[in-house]
Amino acid sequence: MWLAMRREKCDRRHFRRMRFPPFDDEEPPLNYGDNVLDVEPLEAIQLELDSEEDASIIDWFYDPKPLIDTPAVNGPSYHYWSLTLPVMANLYRLGCTLLSDRPDNNSSYLFDKKSFFTTNALNMVIPGGPKFEPLYCDMDSFDEDWNEFNHINKVII
Repeated sequence: MWLAMRREKCDRRHFRRMRFPPFDDEEPPLNYGDNVLDVEPLEAIQLELDSEEDASIIDWFYDPKPLIDTPAVNGPSYHYWSLTLPVMANLYRLGCTLLSDRPDNNSSYLFDKKSFFTTNALNMVIPGGPKFEPLYCDMDSFDEDWNEFNHINKVII
């Protein structure tokens, strides 16, 4: 897939360079709804499947709802599925092009369990990461009536 997209980018059929700044100060902003509604979408980028290697998936791979009327899936929900080994091997081979072959330590720091546990224990947040509830809530329930917003020493004039 990445090879096909790289080839499309070189051909520039689906990708266009954008000039910056895109707007002039005197020019009113465009309503994209008016300009996009009339434009026909470009043809989709599709891999060229080999008739011998991809024989198990070539008939349904680009269908909008593949395998819907087959015993391989339980219906339109796709909740349960049962694919044969050649089909799964083919899908795995095609899906491996989407995965990076070079591991990058920075790309997985948000999913590092040690980082999650540390930020949860310190009640902090990783930039761009999830926010955790504090491990220990305030056990002093008698002070709930007085906080920094309704403290007796704060007077609004």
